[in-house]
Amino acid sequence: MGSDWVASLPWGQFSAGALVALIVLLILRGNLVPRQQLVDKQADCDKWREAAEKWQSTATQLGMSMEKLLVYAETTNHAIVDIRELAQRTSDQGSS
Repeated sequence: MGSDWVASLPWGQFSAGALVALIVLLILRGNLVPRQQLVDKQADCDKWREAAEKWQSTATQLGMSMEKLLVYAETTNHAIVDIRELAQRTSDQGSS
């Protein structure tokens, strides 16, 4: 909607003052932004995108680390259960 009415204006019929007023109006409405503001906005978006990518990479690494720790915990638990069963069998055989 913003650029449709601008494109339909008869630009050749405006005076210099009217064009300046139109440009000021476009700036105030936010339809026309200074280049520096656009560059700043792009830099801000790049910064947040980089932060999100770093966060995602860190989350992935933590997930893989947790998976490895879970495997180690399961293996340790299995070994402890086997040792207890062996100790119980040895204890039962010694008392018989």
